Amino acid sequence: QETTVEGSIMNDDIISSAETLKHRLHYLFRRLISSISSPEHPLFLWVDDLQWTDESGMQLLSSLLTDTDHLDDNDDDPQRLLMVGTFRENEVGETHILSEHVDKFNSSPNLNVRNIHLDAIKKLDTNVLVSEALRLPLRQTQVLTDAIYAKTIGNPLHFQLFMKSLRDEKILSYSLSTRRWVWNIEAINAISINDDVAVLLTRKLRRLPEDTQKALKIASCFGLHVEESSLHVLLASDKTIFACLEHARQVGILERDGVRFAHDMIQQATYDMMSPEEQLANHYLIGYQLVVHITSSSKELQPFHPVTFAAADQINLARSMSAVDGLGCDQMMQISFATLNLKAGERSMELSDFSNAVKYLQYGMLFLPDSPWAKNYELSLGLYESACLACYMSGRLDMMKEYLEEIMEHAISFMDKIGGLFVLIQSLTSSGNNKESMEQLFSILSELGESFPDSEVAPATIQDALMSAKKSLNGYSKEDLISAPRLNDRRLQWALKLMAYALPYLFMVKPRHVPLLGCRIVDLSIKHGVTGEFTFGLCSYALCLVTILDDVDAGHRWGKIAISLLDNFGPKRLAPKLKILC
Repeated sequence: QETTVEGSIMNDDIISSAETLKHRLHYLFRRLISSISSPEHPLFLWVDDLQWTDESGMQLLSSLLTDTDHLDDNDDDPQRLLMVGTFRENEVGETHILSEHVDKFNSSPNLNVRNIHLDAIKKLDTNVLVSEALRLPLRQTQVLTDAIYAKTIGNPLHFQLFMKSLRDEKILSYSLSTRRWVWNIEAINAISINDDVAVLLTRKLRRLPEDTQKALKIASCFGLHVEESSLHVLLASDKTIFACLEHARQVGILERDGVRFAHDMIQQATYDMMSPEEQLANHYLIGYQLVVHITSSSKELQPFHPVTFAAADQINLARSMSAVDGLGCDQMMQISFATLNLKAGERSMELSDFSNAVKYLQYGMLFLPDSPWAKNYELSLGLYESACLACYMSGRLDMMKEYLEEIMEHAISFMDKIGGLFVLIQSLTSSGNNKESMEQLFSILSELGESFPDSEVAPATIQDALMSAKKSLNGYSKEDLISAPRLNDRRLQWALKLMAYALPYLFMVKPRHVPLLGCRIVDLSIKHGVTGEFTFGLCSYALCLVTILDDVDAGHRWGKIAISLLDNFGPKRLAPKLKILC
């Protein structure tokens, strides 16, 4: 990722590539599904727990089911996929994101959708399950089934847990004398009918050894699954955790592979066994241990530590549960937590997860000590600048403006304001206010010492700019440009970035300024050093050679050189933008 010399967010890679990355991911996923399926061997895809889905997940599924641009024109039978999605109906209302997409699927002419409502298990079927489990005839298990069904109401998970609890409490046991399973029907009937799944799970968990309960409580703080990287940190601090978790696997609390609870209700029941104070303490302790581990790791080897997200999540959960600002920590620790959230937020933006990026950055602001701009200026600027960008990318424009105002109020220099102003410019162009955004952009360029005419540009001015660029490039070959020094001046880096950003939009609002900006990029790059933006200036210059000077051969040559320089000066994803100009 390209940044300024001082590390400020200068790169618009995140903004310009977010949608591109999303569409590319969708396309590649569709290609993957198509490549591993065929009419003879169709693919079955089961997606469980859709009640927890988010917008990005549903967009991916929607693309998989409704988009067909990955298929060949001669593909006669594109229907090679059967997808089953399951969700808890009581957790999905009309406003849930899943409901919107299900309606879309139902109305699609290209999808054969069948909605299946799963009712509770019928008593007759429950008796079959009991009969097969106990190896007894149906008529002998009917009384037991009646008692169990009255307690579980046909809920499969409740039925399973209830049967296990009867066995664990010796109400249901195997008799060696009669060589069959026997039960105490009076004891079963005496069990409170209010004992739901959570109560049964809690009773099962409390029968475990104290150390195993403690280890499971710690694991439950992570959610349904504990990442292996986080687990290794915890194991380093307490060697007994592994043995305790292994015991939990043996009794079916955890799955056999990794540290994943066998069911989300088991994880929730384990978590609810703790008091709010214990939950807060565990979240903080886990987060603190992870932060200490990150701090002690080699920054050179791991610029972004694998447990950063987990550490930030734990610390932020503790902060959300605490009534004390900053969790009562000293200023150094609060700064560490704020920095941790800044790193997590920036990494989330790189992964195009802008909603979570906003959350991390907001928590980072909460951890800032009093008078943050006076005492922790660089950290405050980084948090607010990143939050400004994340809010824009997630469509929270009001919040974006609030953070931008904070930057404008407290930034010491104009160069510290420019990152936020660049986000404002991009928000204006994305909303169709091209004229206003270009006015704002030229105002910033003027502050940077790069002035351009406000009114209509005279033909002579354009001619002079083209001649200046031609003179700058005189004698340069492709190899000379590749070996040219790189630009390190922060002011000029921003100036070139803004000019390159403006070029596509100037065709609509100020077309006569295109030659001026393109040629200025060429002149400054040859004189002070090249960057990725140099390719945009060179493309614009090539375009003007053809359209203004009628020099097709020279324009074609410099256009090809500009595109080929992407391998050296910029990522290939810029190629479509360049080809628009060339």
